[in-house]
Amino acid sequence: MNIIITESQYKYILLEESKKSISKTLEDQSSIVKRIIKSAKTQAGLDLTFLLTWGTTIGGFIGPISDFIENQPIKISDTEIDLILTGLILTYFTSNKKFLHKILVIIKEKGLIKIFDEVLTKTEKLEKTFLSFIDSLGITTHKVSNMIAYAFLIPVLPEIYKIATKDFSEVALDDVVKRIISFGALTVSGVMVKELVRKIVDRFRS
Repeated sequence: MNIIITESQYKYILLEESKKSISKTLEDQSSIVKRIIKSAKTQAGLDLTFLLTWGTTIGGFIGPISDFIENQPIKISDTEIDLILTGLILTYFTSNKKFLHKILVIIKEKGLIKIFDEVLTKTEKLEKTFLSFIDSLGITTHKVSNMIAYAFLIPVLPEIYKIATKDFSEVALDDVVKRIISFGALTVSGVMVKELVRKIVDRFRS
């Protein structure tokens, strides 16, 4: 039995699928940070719960790096991956040199310093590429103290691209922005998120 739907119904279905995908991605970003905080406590005795303030943002930044590590020919355990990711988080999101030193010592003791350096290089490239992209959108630097605060958008860019290539209404786009803003642990205002998402959509449509 064939079911015929209207174009508006089809767009509604696509929009709902994209919103669900964005929600899942943001939830996963927050979950990975919670996992790493727990691992840091177990492996190094560090209390990093303060990082939950940056939860979704940190997850967006290190999620792709975690995938990169897992796809390396030299396989390491999940706890070792968490250790490396902890080092990256402490490098990029805190100024606590004592914590970072403690993690680096453990990384070295476990013979992971080489892969940590490789991952750090990959992370630097990701940061440079992402910040260059954000800067190219015309977001004035006086509006944000640290553009890496937008990193939570990195994993959802594919969905934003899909939305941009469809002729969705302004109301639909606002709905997507509201879905993103509804997640906690974002360090930028809803107004800034809305402005950025709209600029990204415009870029993808041009």
